Order: sequence, then C-alpha cells, then structure tokens
Amino acid sequence: MGHTLDPKILYDHDLHIHTTLSECCKDSEATPSKIIKRAAALGIGTVGFANHVWDASIPGASQWYVPQNLDHILSIRSQIPEDTQGVNVLVGCESEYCGQGRVGISREAAEQLDFVLLPMSHFHMTGFVVEKWQVANEKAVADLLVQRFLEVIELGLATGIAHPFSPLGFKDSVDAIFLHISDGAFEDCFGRAAELGVSIEIQPNMLPGSLGRETEGFHDASFLRVLSIARDMGCQFHLGSDAHKLSEIGNTMKLKPYLEQLGIPKERFRSFAKLHSRV
Repeated sequence: MGHTLDPKILYDHDLHIHTTLSECCKDSEATPSKIIKRAAALGIGTVGFANHVWDASIPGASQWYVPQNLDHILSIRSQIPEDTQGVNVLVGCESEYCGQGRVGISREAAEQLDFVLLPMSHFHMTGFVVEKWQVANEKAVADLLVQRFLEVIELGLATGIAHPFSPLGFKDSVDAIFLHISDGAFEDCFGRAAELGVSIEIQPNMLPGSLGRETEGFHDASFLRVLSIARDMGCQFHLGSDAHKLSEIGNTMKLKPYLEQLGIPKERFRSFAKLHSRV
C-alpha cells in the first residue's frame, strides 16, 4: 500500500487497560505493578490505565457507576511502583455517554487525567445508556451508532473513542448492523473526528479473528471496512487491548496482520507524551 510500517510505533502502546479499580475487572492479578511488569517483558513502552469513572459532581450515575468516582480511579497513582521498568505510565479513564449530552465526566475532572476515552456504544446498559426502544432492530442500532459517535466527538472531552461503532450487546449482529451504515455516513463521522483530532481506537475485540472469535454474524471484514474509511479520512489512531485480565496485556500485538493490511501510516498513531491535551 506504499506505507512504511514501524512496529515500535504501532505496537509499543496499550491505551485501554482496566485494573481491579474497574468493577468489570474480576482478576485480582490485574494490578498496576503486575501489568507494568508484563508490559515491560513484552516490550510495550506505554500503558494507559483506563478504569471506568463517573464524576460524582455529575448527577445521574447508575448504581454500578456510583462507587467508581474520580477519587476512586485516581487512587491508582499510589499503586504505581516507583520503578516502572522503563514503561511510560498514563492515568486516564473510560467514562460513559448516555445520549442527549449526558456524559459521566466533567471538564475539570478530565484536566486531572492524562487522557479520556469515551465509548459511544455501551448498548448493553439498557435503561441507562439506551432505552430498549432505541435499539429495537438492526437499523435502529445502526442509526444510533452514527448519531452517538457524532455527539460524543462534539463534546470536546474525548481524547479518543473507545471501541468505536462496537455495538455492545449486539456482537452477534455486527455484520448485519453495519450493512445499514453507508460509506458516506462513516466518512462524515470520521472526517469530523479527524478535524477535531479525536483518536480512533483499534482493539482486538473489533477484529474477532485476532482472538479466534469470528462468528456467523461478526467477521473481521466489518471493522476492516470501518477502519479503512477512518484511515482514508485522515484519522489519528491508538491501540487498546481493553484488558480486564492480566493475561490480556499483549493482545494488541495480535493486531499486527490487520495493521499491515490496513497500511495506516505510522505518523497517524498518536504521541503519548501529553495525551490529555488532545493536540
């Protein structure tokens, strides 16, 4: 494809890692010190802790989110060992977007973090992120994915989008859902993301073949199409494992054949020195 790929640039970061501070992480081994040790052994030069957060200053948290406030996730700083074995450690978050401008993090809270990942498709959280009638069929899910993506990037809070266009709760219907989204709609979304400098996450869960999990309703081709359009629209990218277990650190390396196929220029992968600045 005419691009020179630099493996160090492409694979030596993982910006979406959960620790035991996230309620969804049930692995007692997923502590900062053990994650950093594993990252160093694998040659991952930058790790980003992205525990779930809902800022206590913002009303409307679900019962699941209430204990996961800013003070809770910032307590990770006391858990980071002094010797990080050469690994660059960033403390960010994965917050929540519930539509109509309702987001779980304030600008003041975001400024205390190195980066902010916002998902736009946690559609498994019915009654909180979405109502059932909003995702009643594949066309409705597709339309809402486009709408929510555009809403999230316009908030001016997200450094990057966590698992963009991944319809959680509908993983076995991804292929069918994406048939309802035109290339033009994806171009509008990613063109605007490129203008605003919002990074597009690439993670193994978006390319199920990387984990040996392709199904009848979810093949690699769906997100290869999406990511190709994002590439062509000039987007910036970052990698994330979305690890919820210590053993999942390093899963980003399974993306190598897909990144080679996509041929994303190395300069499109973000620099992580001051990620929260979003510049």
